[in-house]
Amino acid sequence: MDLNNETTSIQRMFPDASPLIDRIHWTVVFVAMPTLAILGTVGNSLSIITILKLGFKKSTNILLFALAICDILFMIGANGPAKVMYEWGRGGLWFPERDARVLYYFYHIFDYLNWTAGPMALGIPIIITAERFVAVYFPLKFHTIVTRRRTLVTIIVLALLTFLPQVYIRFWFHFDYVFDPVHNASVGLSVRTSFYYEQQELSMVLGLFYAGIGYFVLIVGSGTLAIIIRISLAAAQRRRMVAGGAAKATVKEDGIGNKNRPENTQGKLGAPSRTTKTLLTLCIFYTISCMFVAMPTFIPSLCVWPLFTENVNFRSMEVFMYHLVKLDICLNASCNFVIYVAMNKTFRHAFFEIVGRKENPA
Repeated sequence: MDLNNETTSIQRMFPDASPLIDRIHWTVVFVAMPTLAILGTVGNSLSIITILKLGFKKSTNILLFALAICDILFMIGANGPAKVMYEWGRGGLWFPERDARVLYYFYHIFDYLNWTAGPMALGIPIIITAERFVAVYFPLKFHTIVTRRRTLVTIIVLALLTFLPQVYIRFWFHFDYVFDPVHNASVGLSVRTSFYYEQQELSMVLGLFYAGIGYFVLIVGSGTLAIIIRISLAAAQRRRMVAGGAAKATVKEDGIGNKNRPENTQGKLGAPSRTTKTLLTLCIFYTISCMFVAMPTFIPSLCVWPLFTENVNFRSMEVFMYHLVKLDICLNASCNFVIYVAMNKTFRHAFFEIVGRKENPA
């Protein structure tokens, strides 16, 4: 392997980014993503503890529990030290051969978590959206259609679809330790095996599947919009139906000291449940925060996926965009706990019980 000629061809395909972008890239990889990962891991761990206290009587808790686990695994994988070492700067593992070989295996462990837990964490909101869609559009059939067993089976199927292909993909690579005459040092590399080249068509199919993850965001966004429209129309219809009667009833009740007002009655009639509010907020935030994740799906040249691309320059603009996508997913994963506490009284009450603090009635 002539690493000198290989490096030259890589630079032609993926030229170095500007010094300013390079500095921002460093900040994203070594500051922003690890910070979000630490905060997100703590938050999702608290979510797991709280959900365990609440139990799994509701399918919603199963979904949120699985989402929290996937978020943690993704943030660990995306920020694994060996992965960061390999995918920054010159690329590769610039250590003595024995150390580089050990780090190579850790690199693939972290990369495996990155490419399995990440897509699954992006896919679970689709199930959440579908569950709320049934709850809003078919409320009388909800408990017949949505059961804990079906929810668990759906999660298992999604896990198989995301975790198994990556086991197969790891056979695409092997460790190679080569000398780089440009830097006058040896480097450990993850090199494609002959097995990879023997099944190029399947490699392309898998690459297209992962490149299409951006459609997940569109599905969740469209489903959330449909749910909001349904809730708004139902609330408006209920308010029109009870407007006259509610106003008269309130006047009579006020006469005996009832402090309720017509607007409060209407709010109760038209408002969705706490669970629906929480999950809708989760899906809305997911849609907004993950818009950047969808961009490479529609503009493939914007970003490069090192797992599916040979001869990558890790200081290029394309890899910078790849790390911005991971930063975007980390941001989304790190905020879920805040949404649960802010939007769901039951979750908030259970969390305060765990930490031994009384909830503020206000």
